[in-house]
Amino acid sequence: MAKPKIGRRTLDSYAVKHISKTIRPGDCVLMRASDSSNPSYVARVEKIEADGRGANVRFHVRWYYRPEESIGGRRQFHGSKELFLSDHFDIQSADTIEGKCTVHSFKGYTKLDAVGNEDFFCRFEYNSTTGAFNPDRVAVYCKCEMPYNPDDLMVQCEECSD
Repeated sequence: MAKPKIGRRTLDSYAVKHISKTIRPGDCVLMRASDSSNPSYVARVEKIEADGRGANVRFHVRWYYRPEESIGGRRQFHGSKELFLSDHFDIQSADTIEGKCTVHSFKGYTKLDAVGNEDFFCRFEYNSTTGAFNPDRVAVYCKCEMPYNPDDLMVQCEECSD
């Protein structure tokens, strides 16, 4: 006789032993890239599931893309720590999690006193099928009429405020 199929249950959190961190839905995590020469992938945990015995833990994630992974690629105004929240969802094993990170709003990121290795920012959502961004426009600054890149020093004119 076949064994009855054990149902899956949703977890409020899960302690990932190999990184000594507890992960909850809404947390952002660094995920191991298949090619070790590439940087870790970044994802937001949407849901955590385990089988009825609490084993075989799976993380439902929503991926962040780096500018160079998007249609159009990296542009001059993209910050080095900029990510795009995509419409790409996936299920991953706890074994692929390398650590926790924080994805700040653009405004929050620009107010950080110090940016750590686990700090990133997001100002766009990205449609991975069409390559469209939301918002599709961003404020421009300076005489160069480029969006603000937090990696570049910008000086405001005291006379005209540009």
